[in-house]
Amino acid sequence: MTRPLLSFFLISYNQEAFIEEAIEGAFAQTWSPLEILVVDDCSTDRTFELAQAMAARYRGPHQVRCLRTPRNGGIGKSVNLAMEQSRGELVIGSAGDDVSLPHRVEALFDAWDQTGRRATSLFSSYRTITASGEDLGEGGTRGDPRDTTRLRPQTGTLEEFLTTKWPVVVGCTHAWSPCLFEFFGPLTSNLEDLVLSFRSLAIGQMLYVHEPLVKYRRHGSNVSFFAGGDDTRSFEHRERRLRWVDEQTAAAYDNMIADLAVLRERGRLSAAECARLQTIARRERDWYATERELMDAPFGRRLRLIAGVAARGQWRAALGFLPRGLPRPVYRSLYEWRRRRRPRASASTAPSG
Repeated sequence: MTRPLLSFFLISYNQEAFIEEAIEGAFAQTWSPLEILVVDDCSTDRTFELAQAMAARYRGPHQVRCLRTPRNGGIGKSVNLAMEQSRGELVIGSAGDDVSLPHRVEALFDAWDQTGRRATSLFSSYRTITASGEDLGEGGTRGDPRDTTRLRPQTGTLEEFLTTKWPVVVGCTHAWSPCLFEFFGPLTSNLEDLVLSFRSLAIGQMLYVHEPLVKYRRHGSNVSFFAGGDDTRSFEHRERRLRWVDEQTAAAYDNMIADLAVLRERGRLSAAECARLQTIARRERDWYATERELMDAPFGRRLRLIAGVAARGQWRAALGFLPRGLPRPVYRSLYEWRRRRRPRASASTAPSG
């Protein structure tokens, strides 16, 4: 049987300290034929230059290309560029600070092939490492850890996903079918793991591979929160991360609202069902948008925002937002008090979806 061409994406931005190890992980892949696309999002450091030099020196079996976005646009724009340029039947994603194990592509293809190549999203567990490469253990597992079943389908309804964001792929280990872009079009969000999970639940299948296939690196420049615990170093660090997460999650819901319209246009949803799901998505989007605005709004504006949430009958959300209505020094003191009382991630994960 002729082996199909697969595509390996490596998305990078200002990761000169890690990019060479990440590219070495791509070069070491045992699967062939494989095209490797290193996509740099206009790094301001030497990330792109290091990638170009490695590509020029490479003499292995894989096809290697280095691409650069015309301007810094985030993960979504980099993925869109890679999808425009790729030719593989399955796409394996990677970040410029993570390291893929040599058999990762082979293992994901085997899992995909066992589904009759019907799975549209595949992902695995990972090994967490520090900036220096110290191993912190396995993460991202799904289901009972005592279960030895290797391939585990992940299922759920679109309504459940919109309200819980679950099940969702582990982004640093994600591989997907190009049909997710052929059906819905390019991404308008930087949370590609969230949007592509939604798309897979809508038109395809999601599959978890119970094996760590990636070394996921936590370091001082990670923008997402760590699933293993709060590894922020200060109040300001946490606020900076939360701003990014709120902005990107609101944008991801906008992307999913547009995807619902595509599902309706292409006969996958009725008009009534599309409207109902879009209403749910807008409600969830507004929660993140409100929290983001509360972070920087003047005192009076914060009170009006919380009152507006309560007036819409969303009492639980309004109560959750109340601490944000406090004067900022008081809110900060409250946060520091709670921070001292809750478990934290290991200090070795801090210099970090």
